[in-house]
Amino acid sequence: MTKKRGQITLFMIIAVVLVIALLLVLAFRYRTTLAQYVPESLFPTQTGTIEQFIEDCTDIVAREGLSILTAQGGYIYLPDEVLYQPRASIDQGLKVPLWHYFRDNRIPTEAAMESQMSRYVNGELKPCLANLDVFKNEFTIVEKGELSTRTIIGDQKVSIEVTYPLDIIDKEGKKITEISTFVVDVSVLLREMRDVGASVMDREAAELKFERLTIDLLSLDEDIPTAGTDISCTKRTWSKIEVENKLKTLLRRNLPSLRVDHTDFIEIPDDQPYMQNHYVWEAFDRNYDDISVGFTFVEDPFFMEVQPRSGNTLKSNQLKGQDLGSFVCLQQWNFVYDVEYPVLVTVADKKNGFALNYGFLVHVNDNRGKREPAARGPSDILVEGSEERYCENTYGGYNMRFLTFDNVTNPLNGEQYPPEAINDVDLSFTCLKYTCTLGQTDFIDGGANAVLGTVMPYCVNGILRGTKEGFKPAQKFIRVRSGEESIYLTPLKVFKDYTVVKHVDSNGVALGARPLDNDETAFISMKYRFNRTIIHETSGVYPTATDIDPQPIEMLAGATYPIDIEIYVMKDETIVGGYSGVWTPDWTDLKESMKLEFHVVTNNGATSDAQIVAFIAKLAEYSKDESLAPVIR
Repeated sequence: MTKKRGQITLFMIIAVVLVIALLLVLAFRYRTTLAQYVPESLFPTQTGTIEQFIEDCTDIVAREGLSILTAQGGYIYLPDEVLYQPRASIDQGLKVPLWHYFRDNRIPTEAAMESQMSRYVNGELKPCLANLDVFKNEFTIVEKGELSTRTIIGDQKVSIEVTYPLDIIDKEGKKITEISTFVVDVSVLLREMRDVGASVMDREAAELKFERLTIDLLSLDEDIPTAGTDISCTKRTWSKIEVENKLKTLLRRNLPSLRVDHTDFIEIPDDQPYMQNHYVWEAFDRNYDDISVGFTFVEDPFFMEVQPRSGNTLKSNQLKGQDLGSFVCLQQWNFVYDVEYPVLVTVADKKNGFALNYGFLVHVNDNRGKREPAARGPSDILVEGSEERYCENTYGGYNMRFLTFDNVTNPLNGEQYPPEAINDVDLSFTCLKYTCTLGQTDFIDGGANAVLGTVMPYCVNGILRGTKEGFKPAQKFIRVRSGEESIYLTPLKVFKDYTVVKHVDSNGVALGARPLDNDETAFISMKYRFNRTIIHETSGVYPTATDIDPQPIEMLAGATYPIDIEIYVMKDETIVGGYSGVWTPDWTDLKESMKLEFHVVTNNGATSDAQIVAFIAKLAEYSKDESLAPVIR
């Protein structure tokens, strides 16, 4: 019994030591974190807001750069030989480079893409930041060095590392902090898309897959003459223009049916064995489960020559007399084709919504496939193009109708409310770096639909955006083609009038509400989650300076949504109060309300690091007090 009691005492001592060590580690970690950097989500400060602003701008510019880079075959700034050689790109208002062009290999390396991304962020980030003017009423911001960017392409993401050394000084001339490095990660399978595209080009160069498919289409269609005989004394004739149009139709219909094995594609049914044998292409061995590959026949420029011919007419040769007997006529023909046309390849990252576009030329000479070997790498880079020229380039005749609706889903049960048409939605369309203003939707059919009809410039993977006051901006990826697209905007309930009051904690009991002290500021963060995904975020600051309009809180409208709320009250860069909990306001109450009142609990004068850490650790528990629930007025 004595031995067991001794063991128990030893375990208790070890447990106490571990608890003390844990508290010391937590206190040290808090002291270090607070001294070096205060994350906005946990310790929102004004300097943290500056850092977040720079990171947000970096994220926007990085995504713009990646959209251009992927849409233009791995280039943001096109090489000279693409800009000034019309046949070196697929040009339908936008130039998509050919990765193989005669003896040139123009597949960009990872290093080249990283360099182009860094160059783009360097050039576009400062205009986005607008010299940080939004903060200059409160701080003096001093640049200590030039802005520079480093881009790193990884397996699952592209990392943008921006170095921008700044000193943050308050209006009294006291240096608050210095910041210099910002890192933004964009989830995109750029490395996989580039590797898949390069593998497709290598296999095409080795197998001449598209040349063989083209020859098959020429040979198997009865309306296209290649070689044959016919017992007849009447010459057979064909129109070259009709043959060319038929081949274009066959290419337009059949090339998109080609699948690349080991990628994400729709299986071909077992009752189509010819398609299974000819249109599932073993281009590489490893699996790319999140990548899909598509092929599009491009009609311009298209070249077809056929011999022999007489003007625009193809004619058979007649054999008669001594060759076959005086009473027999035989028509015979043997035509030789030269065909050249571009193919647009789209390698899509289905996981993250990016698509890498590039092109190559298909060559058929004398009914045989031909491919010049690629030799040298990508060239140096230049710029570029005109937004006005692109937006006005509607010669393709792609007539589209856009319909706009509201979008309300109840996250509590997943119920989708019937959408209602909404008019006066401002629509725009972005392809690469070009943005075109389309106009506003208007009611038709007695208000049943809100529609905007227009002729669109061509784009494979563009972004349709819709905005309207009182609604959350919406966007969707679309491919331009004649037809109809719908876009759904989520309604908002906007509050500009909100206050924060505090309850002093007294031994676990929240005392009565009273205003914040004059030197206290509350930072409010509200997040809407659905299936563990954040579908909307909004934030506010109370109180604001007298000469600054309050930051509006934009809440989702039309349904009852659970909202994650975090509020932190700061005093002299120290957290003195807060709230952390889930609020589910009923929409019927929220609909007619004009003001929100948030309640927080304060830590009753805790000053040491350990006391503050302990207070934050229990904030969610304190916030369960019913007197701290937000109030709708």
